Amino acid sequence: MLSVFSPGIIMEIKQPFDINGHKTPPLNEKIKLYISSLLRVPFYRYGEAGNLLYTIGKNILDGVILYTMFTMAEEDLKVAAILGVVVKYAYPGITMISSTYTSGFIDRLEAFKEIKVQISKLIKVHFGIAFGQALGAVFLVSCFPPVFKYLFNDITFKSHLLIVIYFLHHVFDGSAQIIEGRTWFKIIEIKIRRCELTDLSEHFWVIYTTSQNFQLLLGQLFLWSALWMTSSFTGHLSSHIMSVTVFLGFILVAISKFILPITYKLKICS
Repeated sequence: MLSVFSPGIIMEIKQPFDINGHKTPPLNEKIKLYISSLLRVPFYRYGEAGNLLYTIGKNILDGVILYTMFTMAEEDLKVAAILGVVVKYAYPGITMISSTYTSGFIDRLEAFKEIKVQISKLIKVHFGIAFGQALGAVFLVSCFPPVFKYLFNDITFKSHLLIVIYFLHHVFDGSAQIIEGRTWFKIIEIKIRRCELTDLSEHFWVIYTTSQNFQLLLGQLFLWSALWMTSSFTGHLSSHIMSVTVFLGFILVAISKFILPITYKLKICS
């Protein structure tokens, strides 16, 4: 805390220090640290590539499918309210169960002193996460009106089937997201926070929050862009541009979380 004296006025200028005397870098330095960690830590580079691709793909799917699915559920199937209940009450339960099991797994993992053993087990979990999110994307795309009507148009209980499919999307994708959040944090804690690259390790939280904020902004950009496109093509959901958009979002989600475990198995990162 510095004081600046002027005639009759004492001004206090707050410096960006935390309680340990650590100076918080300005925004441009935060971005440089984030980019530096991507360039210098292969594990972080490939894992973050998967995170960014997932963010783009998932927000494209949400922007297109949720809007059109709820419209179909309200106008054609009359089950929009039940879908809302599924979102409000089922997802928190899934979150609670996933968080509990993940916390137990992390506790058991930390009993292993060898870092390589911890990483190996975390990578195995990430294969499961990748399959879960890919399967969640399959269920979500199945809720897209043109796809849903093509697959289930002749089924008499299709309104109930839509609810089940949407619920399964939350079960697989939602659970995978919760588990991935905890295990990914553990990986970067090992690879960045405990690494010998002092300039990165001492700014671990800066790198982590910069990544989270960037993903948030990127997600909002693609979400609102997808919503704008969907509203413009509401009456033409089977058009080529909408089909390509949904397919692109699905592919990005389906492959995104396989990037880190595959590069690890190929010994591109270790």
